[in-house]
Amino acid sequence: MTTKYCAHCGHPFEPRPQVPDQAFCSAPECQRARKREWQRAKLQSDPDYRINQQAAQRAWSQRNHDYWRNHRDAQQADGDQGSQPDTAHQQRVIDPVKMDVSALPSGIYRITRRPDFPKGTPGSWVVEITLLYETCECKMDASRDDLIDNQGVRP
Repeated sequence: MTTKYCAHCGHPFEPRPQVPDQAFCSAPECQRARKREWQRAKLQSDPDYRINQQAAQRAWSQRNHDYWRNHRDAQQADGDQGSQPDTAHQQRVIDPVKMDVSALPSGIYRITRRPDFPKGTPGSWVVEITLLYETCECKMDASRDDLIDNQGVRP
């Protein structure tokens, strides 16, 4: 058998004979990374898959319309109890609720804080997202200062 190195963790592993191009080891975190990579590529390359994912996300959101309110309330109640030591609270791992799926097309955007809206949860912002350019090889430099709107953002 040939030893390969995992594309995620970098540790050596023995690939399965049934999967000659195996690039990820069988560790759960590496398998999650493999799935995320596959889904990211599929969302970019397959418009039907993207539409189906958006429809599924919309349907879930309609069925669970108060999910985030309940989630925030539970998090706030958990923080208010003070029964857990800080170290135990920090070590708790929260699984992501959704994969990174966006209804926005690829491109370069300006994100502007809207301070004129009433304040919500401390630390939250209401923003306006404006498409500046659709994805184009000649416009992929997202670090350009003229595309970053710093007005209204204060540390």
